Amino acid sequence: MKCPALASLCAALLLPALVSPLAAQAADEIREQDLRAHIGFLACSEMEGRASGEHGGHLSGRYVEATFRRLGLTPLPGQTELRLPFQVGDLTCYNVVGVLRGTDPRLSERYLAIGGHLDHAGIGGPGAMGGPGEVHNGADDNASGTAGVLELAEWYVAHPPKHSIIFISAEERGLLGSEHLVTQKIVPVDQIRAMFNFDMIGRSNGYLFIGGLGTATEFHDLLDPILAGTQDMRLELDDRGEAPSDNTSFYHGGIPSLFFFTHIHEDYHLPGDDAEKIDYAGEARILRLAREMIGVVDAAPSIQFKSAPGMGMPADFNEKMMAHFQNIQKLQRARGKLGLRVEEAAGGMVVTSVGEGSSAADAGLLVDDLVKKINGREIHTQRDLLRALGAAEKGSEVTLQIERAGGPLTLKAPLK
Repeated sequence: MKCPALASLCAALLLPALVSPLAAQAADEIREQDLRAHIGFLACSEMEGRASGEHGGHLSGRYVEATFRRLGLTPLPGQTELRLPFQVGDLTCYNVVGVLRGTDPRLSERYLAIGGHLDHAGIGGPGAMGGPGEVHNGADDNASGTAGVLELAEWYVAHPPKHSIIFISAEERGLLGSEHLVTQKIVPVDQIRAMFNFDMIGRSNGYLFIGGLGTATEFHDLLDPILAGTQDMRLELDDRGEAPSDNTSFYHGGIPSLFFFTHIHEDYHLPGDDAEKIDYAGEARILRLAREMIGVVDAAPSIQFKSAPGMGMPADFNEKMMAHFQNIQKLQRARGKLGLRVEEAAGGMVVTSVGEGSSAADAGLLVDDLVKKINGREIHTQRDLLRALGAAEKGSEVTLQIERAGGPLTLKAPLK
């Protein structure tokens, strides 16, 4: 998905005006158009899949930071910035965290936490199931959850609760972002009443899984009446406190934590997870339900953590994942190859070997040819080569523009 307004939006992220909080524009309702705008930006191809520690990940984090600043959110106690760095090997990654003060002075240092991870699989990065050069836009996983956090932040700025709220856009890669926040006590762990985590809430189609209902002694008494009265959604509920998502870090930190999830689908961790496939009305409905649940937890006299070990996921999760992996294997078997080796050189990539009987050999490529473009994309690095080929299937034809003995040459290569 292209993002035509990217240049102006990116410029806006750096405007000095965004350094100071702007007047929050009050939201009277959870708005589908806001969700469309947020997901459309975060899941556009120029974000390059929002990989942790990469250019697109940093740019999308700046977008969340700018939105938090526009709404007037402030840094955590003891922090001066909304973007909080941590290291993953050689990569510098960022959690984006902002605070909204509650209305009750007696509860000003007691918090609710609302979060959803920002990062995705990048261009064939960790977790990617598509081609190694394909952009994985991650509209559902998890631009949908991030957009939900932003929309709830806008609503609560206009309708603040009694408790203060910590809004979190964490780096989920290996759960390292949320784990860093909790284990290093970057967030005030002992003062967080409950955590609400939104991960993949964009493909509802009338369905919603909520996990972690057993992580507080009071959750069932408080929330069961709300859930029982939810007639317009198919709810699947689970008490267990763990999941392959950020609520797990908070649960292990002794914080009651709920997990909102609309299940995997055929585009899970594939390049087809695009913004036009999001069920925006369904996501808005989920956020309204969550808002009702948050309100009850905010008003409750007390919330006590309760151990609820085990992986709380939909009953058919493993079955669906197995079918998804089988589909991935079919896609991989159908993917075509050129059959050559290259290395970086001035002006392109030079061919160092051509496989016998390969597509490259049939097309007439020779060792020392300089590959300059494939399908119109300039080739300077291995990543450029991978992106040019993408998920091209066996039998599809690619056009190579090369230089041989100083002269230009165009070759056609049906992939094998």
